[in-house]
Amino acid sequence: MPLDIRVIELLASRICHDLVSPVGAIRNGLELIEEMEDEPSGGFLGEAVKLIDHSSGQADRRLRVFRLAYGLAGREQKGFSDTRSAAQGLLEGSRTRLDWPAGVPNDQLAFKRGMAKVLLNVIILADEALTHGGTISVAAQGDEQAGRVTITASGRPGALKDEAAAALAGTVSADELTPRAIHAYMTGRFAEDDGYRLAATPGGPETLIFTVEW
Repeated sequence: MPLDIRVIELLASRICHDLVSPVGAIRNGLELIEEMEDEPSGGFLGEAVKLIDHSSGQADRRLRVFRLAYGLAGREQKGFSDTRSAAQGLLEGSRTRLDWPAGVPNDQLAFKRGMAKVLLNVIILADEALTHGGTISVAAQGDEQAGRVTITASGRPGALKDEAAAALAGTVSADELTPRAIHAYMTGRFAEDDGYRLAATPGGPETLIFTVEW
């Protein structure tokens, strides 16, 4: 699947944008500690350590997500446990809760090319749709030959922005893409490349339903 250079640049921009904040906070924490080296630590040292710990954890969780969502590792998963863990880490501390029971889908489906990778990317997209928080739930039916995984985003506003919806469907050119829409675009292209039919359908005023079919 050929990719426009602009698509690669936008994807790199997306990754860097999401990592700038936690990495910058780590640097700020370290600078604060350096400034306090010759001063009584008081409570400031503890605050600096907490800042570094929180931010480094956030950066680590995001890197784990990017590795599976965008990298080759996502296609090499032999089960869904790592993918589920990465998705839970992504939502840690946010207003969105993940309801993804163990054993859903059956781990045999993880052997289907790109299945775990596509599901993680859809969960990231569902989280983007829930700007005020909510619940993302995962359900599945069928077997390796034919089936469906449903990812439901419940909460406000429970909808994709127009540019993200168009990017997901692949109805925009690379020149029209923006960093905000690049994840939706890549999610749609990953699904297509792995042979899945991916759709996003409103299920009500505060519900968005993603389906991955094969």
